Amino acid sequence: MIKINSIKIDTFFYLSEFQCPCCSRVIIHSDLLKYLVKLRNLIREPLFINSGFRCIDENKKVGGVEKSYHLFGMAADISVKQKNIMDLAEFAHSIGFKGIGVYKTFLHLDVREYQEHWEG
Repeated sequence: MIKINSIKIDTFFYLSEFQCPCCSRVIIHSDLLKYLVKLRNLIREPLFINSGFRCIDENKKVGGVEKSYHLFGMAADISVKQKNIMDLAEFAHSIGFKGIGVYKTFLHLDVREYQEHWEG
């Protein structure tokens, strides 16, 4: 039997990559997917989705903020193997991501309405 979250939603991504680790539910905003695909095409390197959609319980468990964009399928924490995180952040900004958080081992990207960049 094929699990519903195993479907391919784009050339590079499966729905399961964005599912909540605790309940397997998934929501993904179309702009998030669109920009992730653009980023993947630009850098020509696989993007690893460390965290996509989170339910309220999972968000609390990982210490996410109360109104995290992950709760609405509008954010993903990603990593890559070959690119520097700061370079990756610049690429993400150049293709239209508004929310960009730079962390030591991953990059938070979201599709909020306004520009906000931070380091965590």
